[in-house]
Amino acid sequence: MADNDFMSKYLHLKRHKIPHEIVLTDTCVKWLMRIAEVKPFLDEYLGTPLEVQLLRRAKVRAITYSNQIEGNHLGEGEVTAVLDGRKIKGSAKDVKEVQNYHTALNYVETLAFDKRPLRIPDFCDLQRLVTSGLIDKNQCGKVRTIPVSIVNAASGEKIDDCPQPHALADLLDDLWQWLEDTNGSNPYARAFAFHFIAVAIHPFADGNGRSVRLMQHLLLLKQEAKIARFVPSETAIMRNRDRYYSVIRQAKALGSLHPILEFLAECFAISAEEIAKEGKALLRNSAEKKPNIRHQKILGIARSGEPFSIQQVIAEMPDVPRRTLERDLETLTKSKALRATGSNKARAYTLGTQARAISKAGKRKKSQ
Repeated sequence: MADNDFMSKYLHLKRHKIPHEIVLTDTCVKWLMRIAEVKPFLDEYLGTPLEVQLLRRAKVRAITYSNQIEGNHLGEGEVTAVLDGRKIKGSAKDVKEVQNYHTALNYVETLAFDKRPLRIPDFCDLQRLVTSGLIDKNQCGKVRTIPVSIVNAASGEKIDDCPQPHALADLLDDLWQWLEDTNGSNPYARAFAFHFIAVAIHPFADGNGRSVRLMQHLLLLKQEAKIARFVPSETAIMRNRDRYYSVIRQAKALGSLHPILEFLAECFAISAEEIAKEGKALLRNSAEKKPNIRHQKILGIARSGEPFSIQQVIAEMPDVPRRTLERDLETLTKSKALRATGSNKARAYTLGTQARAISKAGKRKKSQ
């Protein structure tokens, strides 16, 4: 879209001094590149058993920390218990918020596969699911009819006044026109920009933050950013909650999206890197559960030519139980892949005759 076209639109956003132009600063691009670097690893494991574990963790964390940003007291363990149908000691309100967010997150997955464009009523539906049973029914699933402010849930500090109810319909129309016009933009920057604009409008009586974070997630899924399913950026936002509110204020004061775009891109990148690190650890642990993988690692130690003890094997595979490694050594010794000398407490292992024969055959094959 040409600059003059951009300037002639979104009159209501401009009237309320809500910045909406996406400009990628060097800092924002740096974080977007870090997201891109993680993407191949997570994409590779779509449809594998690892996916199930990572998605479960992502869902628990998204529910936990999106609610914690708004003052919920439940941690990951308690949220997991609630999702499993177990009773916990938390307040009924905290439990209801977790159940509601879980329902809303599942609905996001449904909307993500719907080919039609998103509509304002979809946004309202997410707010209805998030706030069901928690607020006045007249303000549930509807654009608010009362004045509200953006408030830091931890400190109670007012961050900003929000547009009056009579202005909301026009502002949401502007926002949805903006969504259509920016469809070709970087999907992450677009989703992060929507996050800020929607927060600044604050269209609902309650549940704005949670509904907006769900919409950010949905927009990424809609634009084929599938790694968003694995990445609960709410984790990093919660760790930096005061900064989150600070950059909202800063973006409004500067009349520029760049502070919030940089912050949300950073949160997403850091969360994505943490998930990739966890995924790699799960892969290692999974591999070490397979006897043949462990046996190859033990034989690799033996091929150094020096006698070695079980302590060296434990150091190589610290996550594997000692008894399992003892059985591996016993199996390799019986098959003559290893040779054991000394008493049980001071037993030393070297490469056995069977392993040497296999190794020599392999070398001859390579030389031919």
